[in-house]
Amino acid sequence: MIHEPSGDWLLTETRGQLRIAHRCGDSLPQIGALHLRESYFRLNYGPGAGWGTSVILLPIYWSEGCCYHGARVRAGWRTGGPDLTIDLEGCIGDLEVALSVTLPPPEPGLVRARVRGRARGAVRLDRRPGEAFKPVMLSSMRVAPDLWDASWALAGERRHAIPECGWIAPRPAPVCDTLGLLGGSCKWKTNATTIRIALDEPLEVAGWVTPSHDPNDDNVGLWAASDRPLAEWSYTILASDPADDPPAPGSMPGAL
Repeated sequence: MIHEPSGDWLLTETRGQLRIAHRCGDSLPQIGALHLRESYFRLNYGPGAGWGTSVILLPIYWSEGCCYHGARVRAGWRTGGPDLTIDLEGCIGDLEVALSVTLPPPEPGLVRARVRGRARGAVRLDRRPGEAFKPVMLSSMRVAPDLWDASWALAGERRHAIPECGWIAPRPAPVCDTLGLLGGSCKWKTNATTIRIALDEPLEVAGWVTPSHDPNDDNVGLWAASDRPLAEWSYTILASDPADDPPAPGSMPGAL
């Protein structure tokens, strides 16, 4: 099903995805994909970009020993001037969640999305410092030095190597207002998009790598977390060209 909200935006709903394109000259390149069954949201920075890291839009939380992670969302959309806004609703565990995702027109090498979330309902969080309630999480892949979608992790201004397994950022989790997974090129992927999150309020930032040898497996997670349930939260997603990332100390792991 094809939808044309107005102006230069084109939305296509197919196979559980809402695909988002924006006019660039005479073409309509796809810059986004929202997976309606799990609330995974992917962006790329435009022509020449590779897909990679996803943003999980619904919050994730631990309660009574269970991790509530990913659920179906219902989507509607509207335009205001040149911007596109996607309104989402979904339930995860005992929480009813409403989200708005606003995308202004892409810039050269950069796509932005403004996310605002609200949750209703009462949950009793487990005591899990740095991971009890995650209003936003990045999901990606790194299974070998030359097979990855994410080359480095960012917690604030500090860059962290992504290990084969275990915690990414130090423990206890640092409190930061930005986090991200850098992209780049390797044997598996060319120009994987860098995804950064700019939080409106600083939170603990932590990450975990699950051992895997399957490049189709999202085994890298990086998130912002609170030790209490949040009723409201907001942040900005920045999907950018990895060529604009600051140079790493030494050589980029896995770069070819």
